[in-house]
Amino acid sequence: GSSGSSGSTATQKLLRTDKLEVCREFQRGNCARGETDCRFAHPADSTMIDTSDNTVTVCMDYIKGRCMREKCKYFHPPAHLQAKIKAAQHQANQAAVA
Repeated sequence: GSSGSSGSTATQKLLRTDKLEVCREFQRGNCARGETDCRFAHPADSTMIDTSDNTVTVCMDYIKGRCMREKCKYFHPPAHLQAKIKAAQHQANQAAVA
């Protein structure tokens, strides 16, 4: 039996694919990019923002195209951020398999 897993601290920062950082410019009301162009989240409801690290939890049902909640407490990202999350999930899956 060979144990080749030495640097276990490297995997500590696990990529959270269900979290997005909130745009600080948007919070100040002066993001020039707009939500369809900005790489940060523009949540319509400020109550969904986690103030400890300024992120929002993404609605994974919405990403999969099946969120049926009328008032969802999770963030529904625009198309370009959905693509980014899907790509991140794919990478995470690849890493988990490897």
